[in-house]
Amino acid sequence: MRNPACSGSSFDPGSKSLPRNAVIATLAALSLIVSLFVGPSRSEAATSHNPYGYIGTLAFINGYLIESGWAVDPDANVPLRMERWTDGRLSGAFSANLNRPDLASLPFGPNHGYYQRTAVAAGTHTECLIGINVGAGVNTNYGCRTIVVDNDPFGAITTLQLVPGGVQLAGWVIDPNQAAATQVSIYLNNGPLARVPAQSDVPSLATKYPYYGTKHGFDVTYPFAEGPQNLCVYGWNTQMGTNKLLACRSITVSRSPIGAITALQRVGNDPTLVSLSGWAFDPDSAGIIGVRITSDGSYVTAAQAASPVASVGTSYPVYGANHGFGGMVNIDSGQHVVCVVAVNIGLGADKSLGCKTLLSTGDTTPAPPTNLVAWPGNGQVSLTWTAAVSKNAPITSYLVHIGPTPHIGIAVAAGATSVTIGGLTNGGHYLFAVEAYNSFGKGSAANSGQATPSIIPPQFTPAPVSTSHYVRNLTGNATTDTALMTSMGSTDAGYNPSNHRYLVLLQIGGQDESRGGVLLSATSKFVSYPAVVTAMKAYLDGYVTRQKAYAPMTLAIGTNNDVDVSSAAGASWARNVVTPVRAYAARYPSVSVSGANDIEPGFSATVAQSRAWVSGYLASTSAPFVFNGSADGCSTVAAASRCNNGWTMADLQWISGGAAPTRITSLPQIYNTAMPLQWKYISLTGVNARMSKLAFSGPLTEVTACAQAGSCGSMSNVEAWNRLWSAISSLPQTKQYDMPNGTDLRIN
Repeated sequence: MRNPACSGSSFDPGSKSLPRNAVIATLAALSLIVSLFVGPSRSEAATSHNPYGYIGTLAFINGYLIESGWAVDPDANVPLRMERWTDGRLSGAFSANLNRPDLASLPFGPNHGYYQRTAVAAGTHTECLIGINVGAGVNTNYGCRTIVVDNDPFGAITTLQLVPGGVQLAGWVIDPNQAAATQVSIYLNNGPLARVPAQSDVPSLATKYPYYGTKHGFDVTYPFAEGPQNLCVYGWNTQMGTNKLLACRSITVSRSPIGAITALQRVGNDPTLVSLSGWAFDPDSAGIIGVRITSDGSYVTAAQAASPVASVGTSYPVYGANHGFGGMVNIDSGQHVVCVVAVNIGLGADKSLGCKTLLSTGDTTPAPPTNLVAWPGNGQVSLTWTAAVSKNAPITSYLVHIGPTPHIGIAVAAGATSVTIGGLTNGGHYLFAVEAYNSFGKGSAANSGQATPSIIPPQFTPAPVSTSHYVRNLTGNATTDTALMTSMGSTDAGYNPSNHRYLVLLQIGGQDESRGGVLLSATSKFVSYPAVVTAMKAYLDGYVTRQKAYAPMTLAIGTNNDVDVSSAAGASWARNVVTPVRAYAARYPSVSVSGANDIEPGFSATVAQSRAWVSGYLASTSAPFVFNGSADGCSTVAAASRCNNGWTMADLQWISGGAAPTRITSLPQIYNTAMPLQWKYISLTGVNARMSKLAFSGPLTEVTACAQAGSCGSMSNVEAWNRLWSAISSLPQTKQYDMPNGTDLRIN
């Protein structure tokens, strides 16, 4: 997992490119941070013979592949030859000889920067940069990235709505081959309507697409005919690529008034009093219109639709909220058909908002509903019943009573014959009663038998997102760390509601076996194994103080494969950290403890060392194992392929599940749209080799950590859950029953 504050890898996926005249200055400060080096640390640079340096940009921008950064060989202070490899083939070479003033204070001097701008064929490519060694040492792979090259325009329709005078259509489009504005072609009902420039300002594009600027919007209004209309918008291609359909949207155009009746019923014991409410406006104007009320076709009275109705303002913001009408109307006690008509202005005609039959008045309340049945579920009970009989007035609502204590009443709409009551406690015993109401009052209640909600359901939709942590603020002082971690655990538990399963990852850092402890994530701070155990126990103590019922939690205690990585280190993590914390957690039946490891092909350990660590861990404990790494460089379109740094999909499949299918769950990093596809094919790699498919617990994201650090990037956990679920569900070989977890990392 990439440190969002200070990446330890050669390529930062969250970095942003600038035009060439700004690249060198912008990267100057970054290049002086020691963790941006590839190869040896600065203290080791004098004795290492391999090239090292930094990639600032490796991305498709404005129609070209942009590569920028710096590179040097410690054995020769001459411009280093850099090779670009595309899809495993040499595709170009250049010299790192540009002046970088930010490097002037270093021994090799400033003339080691590079900036390349290269045309690339459309499609998905793996681009890698290799520094060619001079003298002793070996070539250095500075990093690879999957680059998607699509020359077709892209964009969206952001607004399609009725406005006075017609229909407003707005959105944006970008041609990826240029920062300049392009055009959109608008089609109405499959016929061409207009071509307009997309050059208005859309401020949100500055964040989403910083390389292209913000002048790519369009906003037009057209007077369409009444009825359903379908609008399609095409982005106009100006260079390579073709014109591209951005979206099609439909809208029903009305010239006549729009509105609804929300209430029309007799009131209380007065046989002539009728309550009436609703809303109406004319789409040709934002002004106020009138309504007429009739009884059996005869005029009764008129009213102005001028009072505020919040839902109207929300649904039709252009027209505002002040279009409601309501009040009391006198209509005799016999049976009548009462109608409301909205009065048209401008084009169109008067529009009936609906009619309702008012029955003759009387003094009979409804009979009780029949066939009331309570169906228990997870934290809820669903009630069904047969509608109550009401002879003299229509049913106006039902009231559901929940008991025995505390006694709660929930109103249900008149036409309903079922309702689901949520927020109940699994294992609790509940009784229910349902009463029907009409204008004369409530009828007798129908009563259910006892119902007891139970069972945490399978997770087929995005799971509630738990909070995980890069733990960097431990001190090794038992008093300080206990207070800190107890508070952290209590806070985390408070956000996790009942009736779901949760996984919390505490990512501690890399193992330092020579001193018997860890180097905290992205720091050089050493904390001993006993101090880590004390902190983990304190976290559990705090967590259980606010843990909800029916909300079991797995605590995954994580290291990585970037410092000391061996079979002995895996065994040490099991014996010195996981086992004592797991024994302590036995007092809390709603908590379980697992070991975890952020294993990535981009970290320092080799495949063999990483596999040995997993073997050593599994052999030294019966505790489960959570894999929470990445699949750097793996394919998004095929199984059994190669990944970065000599790793293969088969290696990652073994480490993330194949080594012990019943003990390992996979919590892969899902930061972008490529990652779910990589894991789909890693799982398929195992299935094709007659091994078990991977068991995905859910996605790991770092939205919060990236926001805290002001760098890197990650999609939301909900989007990550949906994309991972969709990817593995697209093949019968990788599809799984449910996916219970989702968790997002923060710093401390």
